[in-house]
Amino acid sequence: MQQMPGDYFNLKLDKSSDISYVGQIRGQIALLVADGELKPGTRLPAVRTLAAQLGVNVNTVRAAFARLEADGLVATQHGVGTTVLPVGHRALAASADGIATNTVGVLIAGLDPFYLDLLKGIESTAEERGTLLLMVDTKDSTERAERAIHQLIARGVDGIIAVSVGGIDEAEPGAGLPPIVHVDQPDRDRSSIVFDATRGGALAAGHLLDHGHTRIGYVTAPLAFANQREVFTGYERTLRNAEIATELLAEVSDFSIEQGQLALARLMEVPEPPTAVVASAGVLALGVLREAGTRGLQVPEDLAVIGYAEDPTARFTQPPLTMISVPANAAGRRAMAVLRQLMDGSAKPAGREVFDVRLIVRESCGRHARTD
Repeated sequence: MQQMPGDYFNLKLDKSSDISYVGQIRGQIALLVADGELKPGTRLPAVRTLAAQLGVNVNTVRAAFARLEADGLVATQHGVGTTVLPVGHRALAASADGIATNTVGVLIAGLDPFYLDLLKGIESTAEERGTLLLMVDTKDSTERAERAIHQLIARGVDGIIAVSVGGIDEAEPGAGLPPIVHVDQPDRDRSSIVFDATRGGALAAGHLLDHGHTRIGYVTAPLAFANQREVFTGYERTLRNAEIATELLAEVSDFSIEQGQLALARLMEVPEPPTAVVASAGVLALGVLREAGTRGLQVPEDLAVIGYAEDPTARFTQPPLTMISVPANAAGRRAMAVLRQLMDGSAKPAGREVFDVRLIVRESCGRHARTD
């Protein structure tokens, strides 16, 4: 059992606040628990010690600890003291008192340009009612996503939008938790906004088949990610229907230009390298394009390149990238609208809404008439 050092346990009371001292102590300790500063098993300072430190009556601290115990955040045992419990969403939601804050948490999987247009869509709808957005980058980590959920709930957010983020629990009606809307997470069936990624992968592969390519490589972030798996499914199904093998696969660890370069380097080492490549993300397509230039390959003469999920940089590359475009802004606006209905209680959790995708033809696969 850890004893919380007195100099580290730094609570501050605001005499001018409308919130009582009991509420302030309770709320600050709850945030320390949510943020992971107070870990399960940590022993809180003795009631008298903390009361002396804060300059309040011992009964004030005792009442705050009692509220925290009722919330399920701590346990008090005679002779041992008050210790922090392993907590879940419900306990943190209880500590937030359920007061409407007009605040929404937005989780994104990473700082990828793809999310910019989607976030603009969320923001434009949020601004209609002056809703404050708290954005968290989970860095494709389930652990970071879970911790962020705890932190947002403890801060009393009214709802959460989780974009391309897996591994978090869905809020059940009546559980006292804020509603959650998922975006770009195909394995979620409730209150979910998704893109037709399978069709996107099929469009990309079909476009290259139409150009006569038969050695079509595929560059992807981990296929364990549901949204990545669906793009690959469309690509794979299209090639198999054309009786073309799909062994030219390079799966990399994350979304970055460097990983896109690494993926193409792997594909070019095989005895019969690809003449065309589908990249499952715009940033990976940029990496493929850079590696092709490093190797002296001409695009599209030596290597055709097409990416999934249009981002702002695609039209400015040399040559401009052919891309599968997803309606990210519209999806963001719809996600915020659905969440608002759930927060208002005017709707129950719905199923999945699927947004269509389209092919934007540029020069990276050959000469075409411009379509954008």
